[in-house]
Amino acid sequence: MVATATAEARQLLTARDLDDVPDDGNRYEVIDGELYVSPFPDEAHQRATKKLFAALHAHVKAHALGRVYPAGLKVVLDEPTGVGPDIVFVSNTRLDGLHADGFHGAPELVVEVVSSKPQLDRRIKLQKYARSGIPHYWIVDPKLRSLVAYKLDGDRYRAVAEHGARERFEPELFPGLVLALGDLWE
Repeated sequence: MVATATAEARQLLTARDLDDVPDDGNRYEVIDGELYVSPFPDEAHQRATKKLFAALHAHVKAHALGRVYPAGLKVVLDEPTGVGPDIVFVSNTRLDGLHADGFHGAPELVVEVVSSKPQLDRRIKLQKYARSGIPHYWIVDPKLRSLVAYKLDGDRYRAVAEHGARERFEPELFPGLVLALGDLWE
């Protein structure tokens, strides 16, 4: 008789396990106890992330709204979930979640820039971020040249803005900010 592993028999990981991952350029995340590994992001991903981060950082700093972090800030949503979004905005009202090892709780906004695993961002993270109470979630896709902004409505996200290629995005979260999306791709 061959034994098969069940979900109950497997050892689930925790957000603390991220402290022991190798520094090999891959992104390691644990979502509901499952490990997800993503390879180095491509150049289009890095360019879009850098330009969006710069615009958000300048606006948030000028208006003293909180703090914006690029990829690398660990976000611990619960014990079995630690993620590393491409951009994280922590509003002034949520700054108490910042700790030496990352942010604990639900930040105001997370942004994922799609690269090698689009279903991770569009399905798994979308559902987890909603269940965790993150009010705003943006998915940026350099290949499709699009940005979809979601807002939490109860326990699910609803798309509140969908913009492509060269459109302008004025996020309600950041009054006065106008993002020319064409700048992200060039």
